[in-house]
Amino acid sequence: MRKRSLVAAAFGMLAAGTIVGSATLAVAQADVVKQRQENRKQTAAAMRAIKGVIDSKGDAKIVVQQAAKLKELEAAFVKMFPAGSDKDSKALPAVWSDQAGFQAASKAADAAYDKLAVAGGSGDFTAIATAFQDTGKACGACHQKFRAKDN
Repeated sequence: MRKRSLVAAAFGMLAAGTIVGSATLAVAQADVVKQRQENRKQTAAAMRAIKGVIDSKGDAKIVVQQAAKLKELEAAFVKMFPAGSDKDSKALPAVWSDQAGFQAASKAADAAYDKLAVAGGSGDFTAIATAFQDTGKACGACHQKFRAKDN
């Protein structure tokens, strides 16, 4: 009788652990989606700051600073896609099924940020504007394959 009670208790603990573990995993996945969203909000803010400098022919050093920020954000972003974090997300399944393509798109964006920083360092607003457009194209290319369209 006691053995049966111990076995029942063990199964009960396992079931509770599975439920708690599943809930913890769901919360962790929701957190990573929120982290991705916050990262992209910061990315958009950096791009707007650069656009403001271009439009006002302002301080080109800001372009260099914002390009560095974009690089940091991209390095963090590309690591925010663990398996199973596809719920409540605009990320398309290709992020997980074509990891090599996703990594390549991230590297292309990172290279565009480098060129943007170099252009910013030159102070040449024609070069900055061109690098900014190229950066937008690199970002857009990733969106086309790896992000769902907004409705």
